[in-house]
Amino acid sequence: MKTGHVSIVAIALMLIFVVGGCRVASRKTTGGTVLESEFNYDEGNGDAFLYDVKIYREGRKNSVRLDVYRMNDRLGIFARGYLGKGVLKGMVTPDSVIIYFPTENEYYSGKLSDLIDKSCAVRDNLESLVIDLFVKRPVELDYPADDFYVTVIEEKSREQKYRLESKNCAESARLEYDYKSERFLLEKIDFTNRDNTFRFRAERRREKLNVGIPAEKLSVAVPVDAVRINL
Repeated sequence: MKTGHVSIVAIALMLIFVVGGCRVASRKTTGGTVLESEFNYDEGNGDAFLYDVKIYREGRKNSVRLDVYRMNDRLGIFARGYLGKGVLKGMVTPDSVIIYFPTENEYYSGKLSDLIDKSCAVRDNLESLVIDLFVKRPVELDYPADDFYVTVIEEKSREQKYRLESKNCAESARLEYDYKSERFLLEKIDFTNRDNTFRFRAERRREKLNVGIPAEKLSVAVPVDAVRINL
């Protein structure tokens, strides 16, 4: 894979790590009443999010904006530089992912688990977990996972903070959620690898909930002359 793809595919890797295990293996509660998410979508509607992302890698910092569109069992992801230059277009379905790099005219298509270092846990249904991540807390997801710990850092009524730690890879991610429209939404992500050579930070700038999502936001058109990336 070209070096120009590394930071962008790292977004996918970060998402994989964050949702690779979502049942509570370690739970330090803080007491008090915890709200639960309720989903009340109008027919044909979904959610749209905008995240400010900073990626620190090998002493360099890159900034992108990440548009995320979620509707039913699909997730559209569009990363762009602050000058509007397209960086990637991606779509996640329950059984596969496709990521297209317009500048290089190259694309990746396959399973998310194929992007994981084989020394780490490789799990099925990662795609479904990524789709759910943006509107559910880790403790609300009902997927079996034995390779990660989930620790509750803080559980206020409308603010939730968690740390996810891999048993196999010594990686950790901090997730923060806030409560809007009767459900928890992913507000901040902070992921750092084991040797601190890579860091991914994302903060939600705005959201539009229960709105119509244009069809083109939930599909990725790959030109016939695009080159497939083989890992």
